[in-house]
Amino acid sequence: MSQEEQLESYIHTADSWGAEIVAQIDATEIEPGSGPSNNYGGVRQASDYGVEWPKYYWAAIVTLRADGPRTPTDVAEDLHPWLENEGWKRDESREFPPREFPPGEESFERDYFRDGYHLVVEVYIEPPPQAQSLQFMIVTPGTDADAE
Repeated sequence: MSQEEQLESYIHTADSWGAEIVAQIDATEIEPGSGPSNNYGGVRQASDYGVEWPKYYWAAIVTLRADGPRTPTDVAEDLHPWLENEGWKRDESREFPPREFPPGEESFERDYFRDGYHLVVEVYIEPPPQAQSLQFMIVTPGTDADAE
């Protein structure tokens, strides 16, 4: 498989998994105009030992309704068992701030890994009138520069 074919396969997987993750949040909880249709991301060059191997990242910001039933922290807590059931493994040692410190004043992160993919769930914790949002990002494995 060529490097381009690898990248296309990774893109398809990241896009599918990202849509599945966001779908776990009830549409009635999401602020109109927010969610998977507002996703962003793209291909980036990842330099390892001076060699550039393209990677892809999928990202979306989901803004919850301020008067909704759950906070962004609640959503992250509720997503955790579903993510584990889907094969994502949480790595608390990579999270910011580290577990031994209290959450940041504005946000905290949860890091998960699955089959070489890296999922970051960033939870914004400032109370309203600040937007009640979560940011999701999935980074693919690097493509193989030696692929034929």
